[in-house]
Amino acid sequence: MISKYSFKILSVFAILVGLYPLIYFFIDRRFGLLQSKSNILLLDLAWNAGFYLHIILGGIALLIGWSQFVDSWRNKFPKWHRNIGKLYITSCLLSALAGI
Repeated sequence: MISKYSFKILSVFAILVGLYPLIYFFIDRRFGLLQSKSNILLLDLAWNAGFYLHIILGGIALLIGWSQFVDSWRNKFPKWHRNIGKLYITSCLLSALAGI
């Protein structure tokens, strides 16, 4: 079993990585992964839709996924746990499809 300290570190990193896609909305498009893409690809609507769906939904999954493993929250708020779990699974599946 993972220690509470390790879980807190894992949670912080999951949140930070989950927030990372926000950079793509605030910085020039020639940043990170996009700087290696051609202008033709960057103008393609289908590619942009897939890319942004992938990073947004993947970010949401990372932001909320760690919370599913907090025992006290799961026991106190079972409806929230269930709804967050549904959102997590949906985000993962749609992010995976958009990534393909």
